[in-house]
Amino acid sequence: MSQNWKQYFDSKAQTHGASVMSSDYYNEKSFFMQRAHTLSWLGELKGKEVLDAGCGVGAFSEPLVAENTVYGLDFSEESLKFAAQRGLKTMTGDLTNLDIETGRFDVVLCIGVIQLIERYADVVSELARVTKPGGTLLIQTLNRGSIQRKMLKLFEKEKKFERMYMMGELKELFERHGLEQVEMMQHYHPFTFVTTGDGSGGLSNRLCTSFAVKGRKRG
Repeated sequence: MSQNWKQYFDSKAQTHGASVMSSDYYNEKSFFMQRAHTLSWLGELKGKEVLDAGCGVGAFSEPLVAENTVYGLDFSEESLKFAAQRGLKTMTGDLTNLDIETGRFDVVLCIGVIQLIERYADVVSELARVTKPGGTLLIQTLNRGSIQRKMLKLFEKEKKFERMYMMGELKELFERHGLEQVEMMQHYHPFTFVTTGDGSGGLSNRLCTSFAVKGRKRG
């Protein structure tokens, strides 16, 4: 990530504190709806070691803290102060080159981060590497195939993110790095429902604004 992004999120944390708005969500309602759907889809977790990669202020993985050991990694020290207050074990680091042993975590989450990183393939590679065999990797990001996203680009004056992704693009990358049983969850902002599947649905791929992809690391 660039120094500009680090400064941006340090500044957001200084302005908004522990609020989810420090992580650049559209609004709090959108954040909590997305979190509820995603964690429900992830399934019940107890006694697991979890990495929240690009955790920001720790709001997304906070519900997992009570029954799991949750590590939060980010490059914004200001954000990590609030993540620590939420009970995450915090550390700074570069997502393209993690100083973490291979196969360390039962669950690895990366929520709304890879659209900010040019070397996104390196991030996926590293996150897959630190996921233990039988563990789960889940990444959430923006849908490049979205009709709504394409329309917004015509009117937005400020570029807030670097990239968007096609579902098939990330599915292929997951499989290349040893993930199987790869599934998708599609979000349709501002609507509250989601759909799940293998990402092959043509209409849902064009209408969803963001999506999550998860897979199980082969043993």
